[in-house]
Amino acid sequence: ARVAAERGHQVTVLEASSQAGGQVRLATQNPRRKELIGIIDWRLAELDRLGVEIRYDTWAEKDDVLALSPDVVVVATGGLPQNPPLAAGDNLVTSSWDIMAGSVKPAENVLLYDDNGGHQGMGAAELIANSGAKLELVSPERFFAPEMGGMNHVPYMRAFHEKGVTITINTRLRSVRREGNQLVAELGSDFADGWRGERRVDQVVVEHGTLPLDDLYLALKPLSKNGGAVDYERLVNGGDIFPARNPEARFVLFRIGDAVASRNIHAAIYDGIRFGLRI
Repeated sequence: ARVAAERGHQVTVLEASSQAGGQVRLATQNPRRKELIGIIDWRLAELDRLGVEIRYDTWAEKDDVLALSPDVVVVATGGLPQNPPLAAGDNLVTSSWDIMAGSVKPAENVLLYDDNGGHQGMGAAELIANSGAKLELVSPERFFAPEMGGMNHVPYMRAFHEKGVTITINTRLRSVRREGNQLVAELGSDFADGWRGERRVDQVVVEHGTLPLDDLYLALKPLSKNGGAVDYERLVNGGDIFPARNPEARFVLFRIGDAVASRNIHAAIYDGIRFGLRI
């Protein structure tokens, strides 16, 4: 929105929530990452300076978009948390998002399974540990949160040691079942097919990235000039990046950020810049 407005376009933002920021705002619930609020605040100030209209509490559907008669539609609907593949117990696990948002409180004895490997799981883990809960962090990787980077590994590891967090690597969550008042997490190994382990806990929290929230994109796709497609070779090398698949249509359509795939803040911002410069 900011880049498009800087280039002279009239921009309208349909924001589903009462506040802008999405997953970035959610991440700031961990005090360690509260400075991320600057990403949101600066962009909102710029949008205000550029005269961009933001319509809050607007869950946009196809007709809402078409009513604006747009020339370009950018779908930045993000994604929703998804569970890791489990043999059983999908309905028994808690999303890391629910922990971060405060909609679900940490229980006394918690297992957090993170096979996404970024800040999301670590933020939830630190909030759980700070609540006083007993926490075991389980990862299928050779070390936890490999996508986070070495510089960030140190402060998280310090916090986990101080809070007595148990860290288990090279281990995968297979299933969850209920036994009485507790949950039993069945663990497995990618390296030894016959190995199985169990943990009896009060709560199982999972971080498996997001699944694109693409209903709006799919509804608009057949109505767009380019069928929602992007020529990525031309995006890199130059030229018209939107193939003319439906020349009679009114608008071109593309999506960015987690509306495409589960990624990080950098990827979402970069998407916005590189597309914004080409419209």
